[in-house]
Amino acid sequence: MNRTRVWVVVLAAALLAGPMLAAAQPAAPAADKSVNGQVILSWDEFVKITGYDPVKGSQSLTIPWPEVERLLGVELKGKVGMDKTTVDLPWQDFKALLEWSIKRQQGDAAPPPTDYVITASEYAGTLGDQSAKLTRKLTVNVLRQAGWKRIPILPLGVAVTASKLPDGVFLNSTGSGYELLTTKSGELAVTVDFTARVVTDAGVSRMSVPAVQAASSVLDLTIDSDKVDAKVPEGQAVVTKAADGKTHVAAALPAGASLDVWWERAVAKVAAAPTRLYAETRTLVAVSEGILLCQETVNYSILHTAVRDLKLTVPQGVAVLEVLGRNIMDWRVEKDGTMTVALRGEVIGGYDLRISYELAADKEVTVPVIRSVGAEREKGYVGVVALTNVEIDAPKVEGAAAIDVKQLPAEIVAMTKQPLLLAFRYVGEKFAIPLEIKRHGEVTVLVTIADSGLFTIMQLADGRRMTRAIYTVRNNRNQFLRVAMPAGADIWSVAVSGNPVTPAKDSDGKVLIPMIRSAVGAELSSFPVEVVYVETPAKPAPAKGTMHVDLPTLDCPTMHVMATYYAPAEGKYGRPAVFGSGTSGFTGTLHLVEDFATMMTDANTPRVVQEQAAQQAQQMQETFSRRTEDDARAAGVTPIRVSLPIGGRQFRLEKILALVGDKLEFDVEYRDWDAAK
Repeated sequence: MNRTRVWVVVLAAALLAGPMLAAAQPAAPAADKSVNGQVILSWDEFVKITGYDPVKGSQSLTIPWPEVERLLGVELKGKVGMDKTTVDLPWQDFKALLEWSIKRQQGDAAPPPTDYVITASEYAGTLGDQSAKLTRKLTVNVLRQAGWKRIPILPLGVAVTASKLPDGVFLNSTGSGYELLTTKSGELAVTVDFTARVVTDAGVSRMSVPAVQAASSVLDLTIDSDKVDAKVPEGQAVVTKAADGKTHVAAALPAGASLDVWWERAVAKVAAAPTRLYAETRTLVAVSEGILLCQETVNYSILHTAVRDLKLTVPQGVAVLEVLGRNIMDWRVEKDGTMTVALRGEVIGGYDLRISYELAADKEVTVPVIRSVGAEREKGYVGVVALTNVEIDAPKVEGAAAIDVKQLPAEIVAMTKQPLLLAFRYVGEKFAIPLEIKRHGEVTVLVTIADSGLFTIMQLADGRRMTRAIYTVRNNRNQFLRVAMPAGADIWSVAVSGNPVTPAKDSDGKVLIPMIRSAVGAELSSFPVEVVYVETPAKPAPAKGTMHVDLPTLDCPTMHVMATYYAPAEGKYGRPAVFGSGTSGFTGTLHLVEDFATMMTDANTPRVVQEQAAQQAQQMQETFSRRTEDDARAAGVTPIRVSLPIGGRQFRLEKILALVGDKLEFDVEYRDWDAAK
C-alpha cells in the first residue's frame, strides 16, 4: 500500500513536469563531482542507489524515497516512515525522470526578445548658420549574451568627429549609417560627436537628422542668436528661452521621431487690434394666420481679434424659437431685447448663425429683422411669402429698396417652396419695411375625385339585378365617400384599396364608406373602391315592358362612367340595325355605345374599337378584383369575394363627367322575357 501511494505521487509529478524526455544511454562510470549543474555518479554508487543489475538487462529499479524527493524537488512533510520507503520504476521511466530532474535544476532560460535596448538618448549642441555641432549620448543595455551585436546609432549624411566608447565596443560605418559592433553584454555608455548640415531658404534655417532608432530622446540645443523663433515640429514639451545673445531650445522627441529643428528671425509682435465685425442677414418672412414665421441667417466676418460671444438686438414682440450655429454653448434674450450667443471657443473669420423666430401680426406689421450689435457695417436681404390666402403689400418702405425676387440670394429661395411675393435689400442701421395684410375668404376646392366608375350589371328575367361597382378614387382629406344607393338596394360587400370595410349611413340615408388618403408623389395616387349590391323588385317583371335602372351617385365628380349591362339572351331589345337613331331601346342619362371612350387629353386620339374597349374594361375589373383579394390577404383578412354569373346580351353604356347631383340612370325597352324564365 505504501509503495503504491508513492508510485502515484511520482507518476503525477512526472506528468505535470511535461512529456517524458527521450531516453539516453547510461554514461560511463566516473568520479563523484558536479559539472555544469549535472550530477555525475560513479557506477558503483549508481548500482548501489538504484539496485540496477546490468546482467539482467531490462528491469525495474528500486529507488529510496529520499532520492525520489531530491530528483523531483519536492518534500512530503508529516508522513511517518517515508525515509524507509522505496519506489520501483522501469528503467526507461527512471532515465526520463533523471533527465527531467537535471534539466529542471539547470533551468530553461528563454532567449531575449531583442538583442539590445536603448534606455537613454540625448542630443546636445550648437546650431549655426551653415552647420550644427552636436553630441549624442546613449545608454544601451545589451541583452544577448553570445556573439557579435550591431547597434545602429546615426544615419548617413552626418559627419562623426569624435567618439567615446567602452572597451570592446567599436564604431563602424556602413552603407546605411553608423553602428556599434560589440560582443559584450550589459549596460554600455556611448558618446559620439558629429556635425550636421544646416539649410537656409527664404530666411528659414533647418537642421534635420533622420531617426535610426525607435527610442525617445531629449534635446538641449543652442542657437547662435537671441532674436529667433524656433520650432521642433515633432517635439513635445518644447521650451525656448533667450539669454546671453543665444536661444536655448529644450524638447522631448517621441520614439521614431526625427531630429528636426526650424528657426527664423523673430518678428516683433504687434498689439492685437480691436475686433471688427461685418454682418449680412438673409431673412425669410412667411405670413400665416395672425403670425409671421421668420427664418434668418446672419453671416459674420470677424477680423483682427477672435470673439467668444455674439450680441444681437431682437425687435419688440419677437419670440426667438431656435438659434443654431457652430459650437454654440448657450443663448439667451434679455428683457431689453438684447440676445447673447455664447460659444464654446473663440472664433475668427467667417461664422454663421441661423435663427428661427415669430411675431404676432394683424393687418399692419413691420418686418422684424434681428440685427447684429457692434457691426461696422451691416446689409441684408428680406423675402416675403404667404402661407394662407392673404394679399400682401408694402407701400411705405423706408431705408430699404424693393427688388425683384430673382435678385434674392439663393439661400433665401431655398428656405421655402412657396412663391416669393416681395423682396427687399437694405444697407445701414435704420430701415423699416411695413406690410399691409389683407385676408380674403377661401374658395372650396376639390379634395376627392373618382377618375372612373366601372359598373357590371347582371339583369335577370324576373327583374332582379346584381351589380358590381368599382370606382377609381383619389382622396386628399375626406373621411368618407358618400354614396346615394338606388332605392331598395341591398349592399353585399364594400372594400377600399383591397381591405373590407364596414359602411355607415348618415341622416339623409346616404351610405358612408371610410376613405384612406392617397399617397403623395408627383400627384395623388388612386385606389379602388368596390361595392357589390343586389336589387329585388316588389313583384316579378312582366314579359314585356320597360326596365328602369338607377346607378349609385357620389358626393364627388366621376370623370368617366362605364356600365356593362347583361340582359336575358332570349329577349328582344329595340332595333340594333338602326343603332343610334333613338330606337335602340335604351334611353336615359347613360348612352348606349359600341365601345367605351378613351380618356385622353389629346383631342386627336382615335376612339378604341369595340373589342379593345371590352378587353380594357374586363382587364380593369379583373385587376381591381385581384388586387382587392391580394391586399386583403396580405393584411390578414380573407374577404368574401362575390362573383357575378355573367351571361346574356351585352350592352355598353357610358357618361362622360358625372357631376355631383347628376342622375345616373337608363331605361331599356324589352319583350319576350317570359322565354327566359
